[in-house]
Amino acid sequence: MEVTIWNKGAAQKSDVDTEFLGDVVRVRLLRHAVRMYETNRRQGTHKTKSRGELHYRKAPLFKQKGTGRARVRHPQATQCRHGGVPHGPKVRDYSYAMPKKARREATRSALLSKFRDQEIALVSDWGLAAPKTKTLASMLESLGFGGSVLVVSHEFDKNLLLSARNLRRVTVVPVEEVNAYDLLRARNVLMTQEAFATLKESGDES
Repeated sequence: MEVTIWNKGAAQKSDVDTEFLGDVVRVRLLRHAVRMYETNRRQGTHKTKSRGELHYRKAPLFKQKGTGRARVRHPQATQCRHGGVPHGPKVRDYSYAMPKKARREATRSALLSKFRDQEIALVSDWGLAAPKTKTLASMLESLGFGGSVLVVSHEFDKNLLLSARNLRRVTVVPVEEVNAYDLLRARNVLMTQEAFATLKESGDES
């Protein structure tokens, strides 16, 4: 598949072997993967107190008869202000996990969708001798990456991290942590050729 490759300030088109990604974007699997990653980010700390968890005085608010009001035995009743909440949310854990092979297949499908939509570019050499945000910004502009960008690096690159940290909507992640959710969330993907080779090796092994 033809893809743009950036090398020291110049972009050129080249063919890349994407056979290991498959030939079909598995939309249903991607939906489950995105739902899993978003669900696992939920804290689940929402909590309301029921009638039994409130500790008000046990004396009646007013006498039961003769006032013209509805009878209320205790202030923690649900119809009272600051009373208990019936069937309210409780603290719970929303997280769940997909099988490892399914997560890998979802990552490959997300990567395949980026290749088909021409929303990915490979980098042979960053050309960053020192941290320079302006250089990285002009590179993204030359590639036509105006929206959010996910930068996938194969190793720790201090110059790259310092150059990208002040750019809005640009995220740098190592290849070991890339997943389908990150790939789909970003508008464009910028990946080193070494990182792409690492994903290809892991795809051939599975």
